[in-house]
Amino acid sequence: MWCNAYIVHKLEIHFEYPSYLIIVAALIAASVSFLLYYKDRLFADLQKWKKNLMTALRFVFIFIILLLLLNPVFKSTGTVIQKPVVVFVQDNSKSLILNRDSSYYKNQYKKDIDALLEKLRNSYDLKYLQFSESTTTDSVLDYSGSTTDISSIFPEVISRFSGMNLGAVIIATDGIYNRGVNPGYSNNLNFPVYSIALGDTITQKDLVLKDIMHNRIAFLGNKFPLKVFINAEKCPEKESEIIIRRDEKIVYSAKFSLPENTPSTTLEIELTADKSGVQQYETELRHLKDEISYENNHSTFVVNVIDNRNKILLLANAPHPDLGAIKSALKDNPDFELSVKYINDINVNIKDYDLVILHQLPSLQNKATNVLSEIEKNSIPALYILGTSSSLQAFNSLGTGLEITNMSNKTDDASPVANPSFLSFDPGVDASVFYKNLSPLKVFFGEYKFSGDTRIFLYQSVNGVKTQKPLIAFTEQNKSKNGFITGEGIWRWRIDDYKYNSEHTGFNTLINRLVQYLMVRRVQDKLTVESKQVFSENEQVVLNASFYNEAYELVPNLEIVINLKNESGKEFRYISGNFGNSYRTDIGRLPAGTYQYTAKTLFDNKEYTASGEFIVQKINIEALVTTARHNVLYQLAELTGGKVFYPDNMMQIPETLKQNSGVTDIAYTDEKLHTITDLYLIFFVILLFAAAEWILRKYWGGY
Repeated sequence: MWCNAYIVHKLEIHFEYPSYLIIVAALIAASVSFLLYYKDRLFADLQKWKKNLMTALRFVFIFIILLLLLNPVFKSTGTVIQKPVVVFVQDNSKSLILNRDSSYYKNQYKKDIDALLEKLRNSYDLKYLQFSESTTTDSVLDYSGSTTDISSIFPEVISRFSGMNLGAVIIATDGIYNRGVNPGYSNNLNFPVYSIALGDTITQKDLVLKDIMHNRIAFLGNKFPLKVFINAEKCPEKESEIIIRRDEKIVYSAKFSLPENTPSTTLEIELTADKSGVQQYETELRHLKDEISYENNHSTFVVNVIDNRNKILLLANAPHPDLGAIKSALKDNPDFELSVKYINDINVNIKDYDLVILHQLPSLQNKATNVLSEIEKNSIPALYILGTSSSLQAFNSLGTGLEITNMSNKTDDASPVANPSFLSFDPGVDASVFYKNLSPLKVFFGEYKFSGDTRIFLYQSVNGVKTQKPLIAFTEQNKSKNGFITGEGIWRWRIDDYKYNSEHTGFNTLINRLVQYLMVRRVQDKLTVESKQVFSENEQVVLNASFYNEAYELVPNLEIVINLKNESGKEFRYISGNFGNSYRTDIGRLPAGTYQYTAKTLFDNKEYTASGEFIVQKINIEALVTTARHNVLYQLAELTGGKVFYPDNMMQIPETLKQNSGVTDIAYTDEKLHTITDLYLIFFVILLFAAAEWILRKYWGGY
């Protein structure tokens, strides 16, 4: 409730109908009551005072009922006295117990805080919140937060208590934050912030594994580098040891010298990617005696070791700006190994490639017969980019599923228009905006005919008129996919992307999605499950499933059961929720470890399964900094006119708040309108008078 007190000064009654009807109501009530008790022979011998009492009772409840029929409205005028709202926000992150006073915070501190809150509750409208990675209303103080975002407090407080008499905010924290921005730079804080400075500002002996820089992806058989950043605070020892494990086996160990004149050092290490798949490595610094915390001596990192990359051959008739644009789009994708060749100097084995991009081939100058024959023979997917040098006669003879009949060797300038019915893959761009900013491509003017399984991705728009001719399309014949960009000049699209979006992300994503689609074989497994390979322990684990029928159409409304098994062999069962034509399982947060899952469903009286695994990675950010940052709290106090207290004097906070003239009650006049439905007690009054009259009449001889 916003208000803590409401004092009524004035009460008015208004009726929807004319006031003279009140007199009519009184006369009717009086007449009915008089006729019953003074004209009925049954009550002739009854004592007069008894008849008067029952007459009055009947008059009152009949009169009230008749007044209610006039639809009265009650208007009250009063004063609202609103206590100041004081918001107490408690840090619930792990860093509070990673110091020498951890026993105090686990035990006595909670009792001290309860005493403070009780004292505040007597004078203020007290609100309690907790924060770590986010701000919540949880009341259990267990120091379980894995990250700390102090800056998230203030938007949450403003959102929750905006418009109320917000007097002050009290934050109990050590000032350590590892998410969000520096809270000292918070703006628009129109309330004082008082802080209880927790933790220890004295630097203790501590060896800290600060960070590990590594490649996200490595290739089987190759070496990959690590950079390990280590802090050593007040460590008199000369050396320690680093140990790296995978599957509980040591894959690397070495002694290293501790820094002498600086608190930090960096180790450069090389590991061999000798096992494919997602690999989790446990890194440990050998414990030193009397460290303040051993929890920050450990860390994990994950590397996805790929067995092989998809090889792509970009084969061109001659140099062209399109080649550079395509190369730039694909070069940073670790899943692809791109080679750029020209048809006149080609000396490669086509069978070594997973996709061939043919730029204006076959051409008027070179029919590329041998290359095209090898592509067809080995069922290698191909992307044909047509242009003014392309030989349409040779192209049409390939049987790719597309034939173009050119009219008088003319060309058109064709702009892209998205096909809303194309659902084979997500292009990764906003179709309603991205394509409108792209320059037209130079295309052949003529008739376009398809055969076989065809999917048009982009249509041609000529002079602002959308046509049914393809600008980008795909066909599938004999289990092999072919793609077509029917015009040259996509290098301009890359420039357009930068012109309108200040980056090449949209163009790069589009080209990568085209290439990926061509290299992926048609789905053979009817039931598929997709998920991230690596989750953090403070992240929601979500699995997405799909089921395809014989026509490769998505099937909705199935029951898909997910069985999840952790490292100790314990199993958990989940039912996927139906989202349109797909299925989603939100498992929530899981402890660190490796998990295996099996999905099962029943379709057409047959059971289908799909399986996989993922890793939940432990995060240890809270342990990286164990020295309290009270300067942040003093900065907040100076910014807002607050003050910093310590646990030994925090009971002074209520008195300090009383001395702040801005933290006070607010009184204002308020008018309220009430209808008869709001004043439900009046119905009990009617019932009381009617029941009393009925009981007396029966008791005194009425039948």
